[in-house]
Parts: sequence; structure tokens; C-alpha cells
Amino acid sequence: MLLLLSLLSGVVCTVLAQPPNILVIVADDLGYNDVSWHNTAVLTPHLAQLAAEGVTLEQHYSQPICTPTRGALLTGRYPINNGLHNGVIEPLIPYGLDTSQTTLPEELRRANYTTHI
Repeated sequence: MLLLLSLLSGVVCTVLAQPPNILVIVADDLGYNDVSWHNTAVLTPHLAQLAAEGVTLEQHYSQPICTPTRGALLTGRYPINNGLHNGVIEPLIPYGLDTSQTTLPEELRRANYTTHI
């Protein structure tokens, strides 16, 4: 995660006076051919426009269920290393991401971004 932010900040500082907006979309069960830039039979014009005007990251690992995927995205760590590898955290379960772990929104705030969910 720090490497990604370092790379982004280097590009931003040399090219732009103001950092670019960052939009992260996580879609559960979205397959490779479920978007129009990989499959012309699927119509996703708004997503295609966002992809064409931005950066699309398509070489990554993801988990088959939501909790490990979201934990990995937030921390930049494999689920086995952030404690969220055992499955889905159901509502009202008093367990979650260890608050001592640094998350992507925290790093972005340190880089003067405003974060929203």
C-alpha cells in the first residue's frame, strides 16, 4: 500500500499541482467478462467511461468472499496477515479488523486526501 501511495504521490507531484481524485469500486462477484471492455455483449457504458479516463487495475488477487477481500483492500495485506481470513463477519459479531493496522483511508488522509465511504 505504501509503495502504491509513493508511486502515486511521485506522479502527482511532478505532473499536477493538485492530486487526482481516486475512486475505488469493489463489486462482489464481478467477473472478468462482466464489463464491456472485455465483453462486447455486456453493456456498461458508465464503467467503461470511468475505465477509459482513469487507471484500471486488473492484475490482482481477490478472495471469493467479501470480508477477506475488503480487509485486504483496506490494509494492503493478505487476509491471513490481517486476521480476516476465516470467512464472512456476520452482523452483530464483536470481531473485525485490528484497529492497530494502518488502512488505505488513513494513508490517503496523511497525503492530504479527503476520504468517504
